[in-house]
Amino acid sequence: MKTKNARLGSLNATICGFLIFGVLLFIATPDLEAKTITLRYATHNPNRGVEAESAIWMMDEITKRTNGGVKFQQYFGQSLLKVREILRGIQNRTTDMGLLGTAVFPKELPQWQVTLPFIRGPVDPKKKAAFFWELYEQSPELKTELAGLNQRLVAIAAFGNMSIGGPKPLKALAEIKGMRVRCAGGYDAKHVTDLGAKVVFIPGPEVYSAMQKGALDVNYAPVTTYHKYRLYEIGESNHLLVIPQFQGMPFLITINMDTWESLPAEVQQIISQVGREYSKIETDKISTAERQDRDEMAKAGCTIIDLSKEDVQHWADISEKGCITKWVEEAQKMGLEGEKLMERTIGLIRKYSD
Repeated sequence: MKTKNARLGSLNATICGFLIFGVLLFIATPDLEAKTITLRYATHNPNRGVEAESAIWMMDEITKRTNGGVKFQQYFGQSLLKVREILRGIQNRTTDMGLLGTAVFPKELPQWQVTLPFIRGPVDPKKKAAFFWELYEQSPELKTELAGLNQRLVAIAAFGNMSIGGPKPLKALAEIKGMRVRCAGGYDAKHVTDLGAKVVFIPGPEVYSAMQKGALDVNYAPVTTYHKYRLYEIGESNHLLVIPQFQGMPFLITINMDTWESLPAEVQQIISQVGREYSKIETDKISTAERQDRDEMAKAGCTIIDLSKEDVQHWADISEKGCITKWVEEAQKMGLEGEKLMERTIGLIRKYSD
């Protein structure tokens, strides 16, 4: 009887021990959902293409490395903020993170415009990304400019090869003289105007229709953008010039500073690491996509012509010096030490040029 009672006592003690352990475990381990951090990400890009694929990789990788501790609400195609609203949206925390085209914000990000006057420079996407990262790391002005807008850099995206083309025979840059050219504006518009072209400003989604109706002759944009908008379909003699030039507009992925400072240190470290790796992922995707896009456009009947470095040199001789002088003068009018930043930029342009 004593043995039986002893066994029952031991069993009860074991059960009680498990119950107490369970209660303590429940108290010590908060609800996982309550610990999950949800970040909003906004971009003007649609949820397809190199830019979207790279951004999705970044967000998935952050979620994976935080073991699900950080998740994202993704807002593609201007579904949360229009392209010109994203910078202020990050600043006031309408979105936690977002993609900024630096040339879209000349007044808010004047020092980030320092690379826009250049036509010569690194052409390979990997070299472009390395150039932008080193310029950022050596330039406290760029960090301060973002901090003044309550945000911090996470990642840098670079363009691939630029191109200019349309539904008319086109064999050289000089032939765009007098043509109506759609481009992004800013220093791109100045470069194109210096070739004698007439600049037309049309939103990206409207370019196909405008070109089809004859309101636009050629489009100046990355090769992948020309393909994305299917402009190679227009006309019976579609020609595309691929230009081995430096394209000075980086896209920045930034995070709201208040959001950043609220994150645990280990999460900050993961986001920073993934942000640096993003550049390799994105530039690899650009190179692959560009090859595939060129093949597809050529099969569809588009004549693709690769311009020489001499063509780029000639264009730079016409336009680059005046644009560099203009940027320095405008920076000085704003009270910025533009000469120092420009000198640093010129040095790194030389370092990374092909």
